[in-house]
Amino acid sequence: MTRLEVTSETLLKRTTSRCPTCHEPVSAEVIRVSRDSGAKVFLRKTCTEHGTASICIASDARFYWLAQGDPQNACCGGAAFSASPEGQTGTLGRNAAGRGDGPFETLATCLALIEIVNTCNLACPTCFADSPVGPTGTKLDAIPVPDLKRRIDGVIARKGPIEILQLSGGEPTLHPEFFELLAWTQAHPDIGYVLLNTNGLRIATDDEFAAQLEETFVERRFQLYLQFDGPREAGQRELRGADLRAIRERTIRRCEAMNLPVTLAMTVTAENLPHIWETIEYGLQFSNVRGVAFQPMFLSGRTPGASGPEGRLNTADIILAAVGQSQGKLKFDDFTPLPCGDPNCATIGYLLKARGCIRSVSDFIDFTKMQGFLHDKINYSLEDLSQCGCESQPLAELLHTFELKESDTFRLFIKPFMDAWTWDQDRIDRCCTHVIRPDGQLDSFCRYYSGFQTA
Repeated sequence: MTRLEVTSETLLKRTTSRCPTCHEPVSAEVIRVSRDSGAKVFLRKTCTEHGTASICIASDARFYWLAQGDPQNACCGGAAFSASPEGQTGTLGRNAAGRGDGPFETLATCLALIEIVNTCNLACPTCFADSPVGPTGTKLDAIPVPDLKRRIDGVIARKGPIEILQLSGGEPTLHPEFFELLAWTQAHPDIGYVLLNTNGLRIATDDEFAAQLEETFVERRFQLYLQFDGPREAGQRELRGADLRAIRERTIRRCEAMNLPVTLAMTVTAENLPHIWETIEYGLQFSNVRGVAFQPMFLSGRTPGASGPEGRLNTADIILAAVGQSQGKLKFDDFTPLPCGDPNCATIGYLLKARGCIRSVSDFIDFTKMQGFLHDKINYSLEDLSQCGCESQPLAELLHTFELKESDTFRLFIKPFMDAWTWDQDRIDRCCTHVIRPDGQLDSFCRYYSGFQTA
């Protein structure tokens, strides 16, 4: 006789999502579904016109962090749920009290991204910005440098110094005044760090450009955020329309020669998911590669989110793959959420480089003692605010030390973005990853590239 698997459901919270068909705001529930084989977390929403839709947002419930800012709103563990006036459940971190409906002026900005050119030298089938391929030289659709400076200085005037400024596009290295802008950002007293979001093509193929880049960047204040799809061919052509592994390696080696730090930014799909640990090992062989940022494919731009829930990856999928493929070199306890906005918006982990060996950070450090709420991933309280977020102690001090001693650490960063299927307004309301829009105002990264109107 076949034994039936026992299934139970627990309502974790209520939020606002988007209808995957019409993209209008709809009521939604986050539900933990427990079975004998394990527990997963689902987001279920109902549109009056298009019906009910459901998607898995955590394939392992251990890696979903339910942040309850207001104890009155707790709806797990059998407690009654009482909606706040905005219908939100709250979150942790320094953006806990924020609202991100309109321009994101009241929220802390951990990273500000600005598009400096609207064209690209690749035609990636999965481009979330849907950047058009254009000609070279003066015909490029580049934003004038005075306008870029005005917008950046405007944010600083309103909100104070920018911790991390990310130059993006299109392909930002195509901007005809790229080095003028880079020199300005490097000299700016209120810009802490500059990330260059690039496919690396020009650095790999243009000797003059690479030489000028070496002359312009300031060490410890500049880093490449290099598009990288893994060391295997799997998934390359689906993501980029070509196999660009040789270009990526040439870019990394050129940067290594000029002591320019690089983070590998890997768009993760079902095709390259089996090669997560290989990607980590690939990065570890280079002295200038500081880590890998894993980004489940963002279904916007040329891959709109209305394509359906099948094949979606989430943070849990990446953690499970990384640990499972590492043969014991990486552990679940090596990862911790970064709840400066919402803890499901970013997860970070580290490997330690010690005397030529790679060690698991959890062999030396217990993240649960630095973020007390981690011992229980369901019930959080306002008191947890003193234990988490970018400015927490002692976690923030430790992470700051890691970043300063970058030659001794290797960062693993997981950043899942949202589209209509996975939309959770709680995360938007406390977002700390912002885009500087053409009008100079700030917007949430996910909202801006999904194209949804503010509430």
